[in-house]
Amino acid sequence: MSKSIEAMWKQGFVNEGELSAPKVNDLYNQKSQNIVDKLQAMFALNIKAIIIGCAVMFVVMTMIGAPLLGGYICLLVSPLIYIAKRELNKSYDLSKGQSSLDYLQNFDLWLKSSIAAYGAYYRVAYPLLYLGMVTQAIVSQAGHKVLALCLTQLPTDYVLFDVPYYLWLVILLVFVVVVRYSEAIYRFDLNVVYGRQFKKLEELIADMRELKGV
Repeated sequence: MSKSIEAMWKQGFVNEGELSAPKVNDLYNQKSQNIVDKLQAMFALNIKAIIIGCAVMFVVMTMIGAPLLGGYICLLVSPLIYIAKRELNKSYDLSKGQSSLDYLQNFDLWLKSSIAAYGAYYRVAYPLLYLGMVTQAIVSQAGHKVLALCLTQLPTDYVLFDVPYYLWLVILLVFVVVVRYSEAIYRFDLNVVYGRQFKKLEELIADMRELKGV
């Protein structure tokens, strides 16, 4: 199919560099809209999954005796839901009264801007999530048992909030790693979920640019 479309494209140029073959334009218009629609549907589904997952997680955390951590995580997730809805609405507002190539390029620019906005959020959210989990671990009954065991096996007089200094060093080291690689972790997760569709979008834009001589 792609080879036949390319052949039709090469035969369809007019004086101003646009294509005169309506069938070819229709094929690319449909292909362009399909990939945009699919990405928007995936983004919308992801928002619903975050909201449902947040509610379920709060119930589960409450059942296991950590309601404060559950509420804390839901509070952290709230800005993400706001950002996700705001960015998705921006994609719906992109003008479709232009060529398929222009529309896809504008959608790609929006996508990169959206990813940057998410990246800024995760650079803060992941470290805060880590701190919340560490705090919960320290104050929990299981955490107290672990701390007592550590002090028994590796006794020390340097203790802060019942936590030996060597555990604080480990906690600090992991925190630095989380801060350093928060955005990289987000982009890895993003690529796992949306990587194939992003690649299709890039390939479609590259093909249209090449065939139009842009």
